[in-house]
Amino acid sequence: MGRQKDIVLFGYGSFGRQLYKHLRSRGHNVKVIVGLDDYVEIESDANVDITRINIKHNDDILALNIDAENVIFYCAMNKTANNLFLVLTLKSLYPHANVIANSNSNEATRKLKYAGATSVIDLYEATSRRIVNVLTKPAVSMALDEIVYKQNDLQMLEIELQENTFLEGKYVNEIKFRQMGIILIAIIDKELGYELIFTDHRINHKLDAGDILVIVAKKEDISKFQQMLSA
Repeated sequence: MGRQKDIVLFGYGSFGRQLYKHLRSRGHNVKVIVGLDDYVEIESDANVDITRINIKHNDDILALNIDAENVIFYCAMNKTANNLFLVLTLKSLYPHANVIANSNSNEATRKLKYAGATSVIDLYEATSRRIVNVLTKPAVSMALDEIVYKQNDLQMLEIELQENTFLEGKYVNEIKFRQMGIILIAIIDKELGYELIFTDHRINHKLDAGDILVIVAKKEDISKFQQMLSA
């Protein structure tokens, strides 16, 4: 068996439970984090180290006092939007953290990678045993930052829409983000209590003042986009 790892596992659904079993069977330390309202089925003999937090509150994550440089984060929430939100949050709080996330589609994989995930596991192509191998191999988490962001001059940014911008009242599918050099990762919706909406071709969300766009683009394209919003 390889060197023992410290792993923080977000999510304890049917997949998370199986992953937990495999990791523990190989001697790794696993701390499980779930949302306040998440249903958790814990077997009587599992002896699971589990903590409930509000995953959308940065202070709750910081209060866990995790040594982010020496653990592996694994995002295995049931909802892809929650995994995306966690990746964005964890990379914001801990820029050099090793963050692995589940995906259930090519679109989700692309956006999780743009959000900063070190590795993305497509659940249609991987088993939990294969994921254990990914988790327990030496990870080079800084490589993603260097290759994807620095070398390509990319930047991730949250932009809150003000009143009377050219985007207000428009639907996402009407807006040619790609022509502006912008990749829209997600929207944080004010009217839905600041719920994060994972954007893909199936969701045509109407934009309002107060919504927050999570985008990835080159720095010069972000500057042009911000100028358009303030015009």
